[in-house]
Amino acid sequence: MKKIVILLVLLVAIVGTAYFQSNKRNSRLNRSVMNVKLRELLFPEFDINGIKKIRIKEDKSETTLAVQNDTWVVLERAGYPVEKEKLQTALLSLKYEKVKDGRRIGKDSWGKVGVNAPGSASGGGTLVELFDDKDKLMHSLVLGGQVNSSGGSNNDQMQMFGGPKGPRFVRVPGEETIWEINDQLPDLVTKPDAWLAKGFFDVQRLKSVEVTAAKPADSWKASRADDKADFTLDGAGPGESLDAGKVSLGSLLSSSTFNDVLSKDKAAATMKDAVKAKLVTFDGFTYNIQTVKQAGQGEGDKYYLTMSVTADLPKERAAVKDEKPEDKKKNDEAFAEEKKKLEEKLANEKRFEGWVYEVTEYTVSSLLKKKSEILAAPSPAKQPPPAADGNASPSGLPDIKKMIPGLNMVQPPAGPGSSAAPAANPSPPISTTTPAVPLPAAPKPEIKPAPAPDANPVTGEKPAPPATDKPAEPAKPAADAPK
Repeated sequence: MKKIVILLVLLVAIVGTAYFQSNKRNSRLNRSVMNVKLRELLFPEFDINGIKKIRIKEDKSETTLAVQNDTWVVLERAGYPVEKEKLQTALLSLKYEKVKDGRRIGKDSWGKVGVNAPGSASGGGTLVELFDDKDKLMHSLVLGGQVNSSGGSNNDQMQMFGGPKGPRFVRVPGEETIWEINDQLPDLVTKPDAWLAKGFFDVQRLKSVEVTAAKPADSWKASRADDKADFTLDGAGPGESLDAGKVSLGSLLSSSTFNDVLSKDKAAATMKDAVKAKLVTFDGFTYNIQTVKQAGQGEGDKYYLTMSVTADLPKERAAVKDEKPEDKKKNDEAFAEEKKKLEEKLANEKRFEGWVYEVTEYTVSSLLKKKSEILAAPSPAKQPPPAADGNASPSGLPDIKKMIPGLNMVQPPAGPGSSAAPAANPSPPISTTTPAVPLPAAPKPEIKPAPAPDANPVTGEKPAPPATDKPAEPAKPAADAPK
């Protein structure tokens, strides 16, 4: 009995200790009203214009944005321009981010809410550091996990659905309070390609496409008379024509975009054995394109493109005969406006020269096709008419010779005086049945009077009477024989 009592006491002690430790851990995650002083903004003093560099870091990835020559660029992409709208949104969100709540959480529990520094043993968050033009740290924060209903973090749910959905934990280094914010700050990501300015060159009103492949036989050129017409194959051989279903040229590189960009020093190695193409537009733009397909290493094939652009723009509007002064002024203003627009387009697209872009297969698939792959299927050849001889089958009837192997048709007999020899081993004639054709009605026979009994059966004449003393009467003319 004594042993049982001792065991019960030990069990109660163990349960009580566990309960105490659990309450202690939960208390660290709960807000201490007496010790936390709330504020309205996460960063009460935030100078956007003074920020010249941003570093965003996680355990396995990092991105650095910096100002170079008055332009924000991505350092991990050899200084490619940053998407301005995305950067402005991120900075404005930090400036006006409001605090929802705050709580005191012990350092040993930071991992539970995901606000440890990147590289920590557990619970590492996203570190964001902002510097001035002298590389001095102005602001920093660690973005943690999502706040769940029990006051803790739900990092698994955050990762499952692509990001936190509710309030988020934030730790400002140097402060004891762990803050809760409503805005998730989704733009602060560590993927360099997510910060790239995705504006791209835009081919409009395409006039001609000339593809130069490694083998001359694979090269081809297509053009059209105006921007509403269909493309036709230049220099087409006999029976060759362009199949519009196999190659899409009307919208080629129109409103295109890219996935990622490589530094210019990798251009030569990446674009080795590239297919070259020359695109000319009705507006006077000429795009020299190089594109190549590379087999992917477990991630599928990849497609790369590089380009250069020039433009031959008219300096003046062509004179129009008998143009009225008011019409001339209106047309000159329209010409000047269009000319300015094209010049701005050229200057903008010059920024994309020299870089190597990773694009989708659809973007460049038409340029990678060989000539044999864009031709329409040849039309079926017309069968020659059957020879006009005695063995030809009547029109509409099957050829009996082909139906019965070894069968030879009987040649018609030669005419009188013909010297043609009869065919050896003539085959018996083949009879065919033709549909019955109605015959015309026979004419009714004419009924003649019966001849006299003593009349001549041939002429119908009666025999002459015997001679008498009386003079003979002149014979009556015989009646006309009935027709």
